[in-house]
Amino acid sequence: MVFWVLFIGGVLIYLFISTKKDEINKVNSEGGLEVKYRVLLKYFMEIPNVQIERKSSTSIILAIKDTHVVTRYTISHGFGNINVYWDHNSAMFGKHSLKWCFPEDYSQYLMLSTIEHEYEEYQKKLFKK
Repeated sequence: MVFWVLFIGGVLIYLFISTKKDEINKVNSEGGLEVKYRVLLKYFMEIPNVQIERKSSTSIILAIKDTHVVTRYTISHGFGNINVYWDHNSAMFGKHSLKWCFPEDYSQYLMLSTIEHEYEEYQKKLFKK
C-alpha cells in the first residue's frame, strides 16, 4: 500500500516537472516573457518609479517602493495561463491585492482593459467605506 502511494506520488511529481519544463520551453521559444507579454510589461513599466524587482523564466515582478508604501505587479505564466497580481501595502491604506487569470493567447489589450476596469471598481468600493 505504501509503495503504491509513493509510486503514484513520484509519477505525479515527474509529470508536474516535465509539464513545467515544456511550458518554460514554449515561452522561451516565443522570445521569453519580456517578448511574449511586451504589451503588459510596457503598460506597467510606464507607471512612475516602477522597477523590475525580479525576473525568472516564469514570472516578472515589478515594484514601486517608498518608505511607507510598496506596490508590486507580478506577471506569471503557467500551464497555459497568464496571471497578473497587484499587491499593495501601505501604512495609510493597509494591505490590498487583486488577481487576474487569462488564457495565454488572450489579447493583452483586453487583459489590460479588464485589469483597469476591475482596479477602478475596487478603488471606488475602497473609498466609499
